[in-house]
Amino acid sequence: MGEIAKLGYVGVESPDHEEWRTWAPKVLGCMLGPDGADGAVRVKIDDADYRISVHPGTEHRFAYAGWEVLNHRDLDTAVKRLENAGVKTEVADQATTEARGVDRLVHFEDPFGQRLELYCYQDSGYRDWDPPRPHAGFVTGDQGLGHVVFAVPDARKAVDFYVDAMGFLTSDIITLKEPLGQMWFLRANPRHHSVALLEVPNSLGLHHVYLESRSLDDVGYSYYDVLGGDENPDLLMNLGRHIGDQTVSFYIHSPAGFFIEYGWDGLAIDDLERRSPHFINLRKGKRPEMWGHKFRFQPNETVKPYLS
Repeated sequence: MGEIAKLGYVGVESPDHEEWRTWAPKVLGCMLGPDGADGAVRVKIDDADYRISVHPGTEHRFAYAGWEVLNHRDLDTAVKRLENAGVKTEVADQATTEARGVDRLVHFEDPFGQRLELYCYQDSGYRDWDPPRPHAGFVTGDQGLGHVVFAVPDARKAVDFYVDAMGFLTSDIITLKEPLGQMWFLRANPRHHSVALLEVPNSLGLHHVYLESRSLDDVGYSYYDVLGGDENPDLLMNLGRHIGDQTVSFYIHSPAGFFIEYGWDGLAIDDLERRSPHFINLRKGKRPEMWGHKFRFQPNETVKPYLS
């Protein structure tokens, strides 16, 4: 593993940012963190003050993703690795660092101009976990904030950047039907993937963020009791179980344009177990899903309407 320990936070812009004040607690069972200085609505799922920040904006747009390192020394090493790979880095000013609620912050861009950030020591003094409805909590800790999936015009170019310049490891690779290309799943800790890269011609942006509940009941309650099950028009994929990371989940269109994958029981990879025949054979076969996960849209319509 490299110096990056986990996905820490995701920031987006949206003209409908205020809808998150009611949507996130009602649909996802999340708390609200302290507002951002610009009026951003911030979503809290554990001890960290926030994990998703929805800023005011004139359009739905991905703004940044924050990757956590564990200490100052790891931050310096991660920055050096980026610079050795030819990536230009910049230390954030005090205002931005304080706005993110971290101790140190360095930002840079991926090969397509999307903003990424490295940081250490995120604030966690706002409120203890106190969900708006009965909820078992979310899987975070050493696995961080779930995962993030980007659509990119060139998956291999993106993968080379995340692996060589950022230090991620590959968990899985799948090839999708045209017009989509390959999808790479990369990890920075035991979580099956902290980032996935989906090749979509002429497209770039945030596809979805994954939140993992500690209980299947939380997922079922959101899906059936809050959203009304399979007929909800905002669903991208209905309830199902992936073969790759074995997650039981559904995908819902959020008020900020991107999707939320809401799930349970994601695979944590032990690198020794990964080499065993049982692990390898589990992924053989022609079925893309163990069950469910039926698209409500045709595959070529599942990405482009929600990306920059």
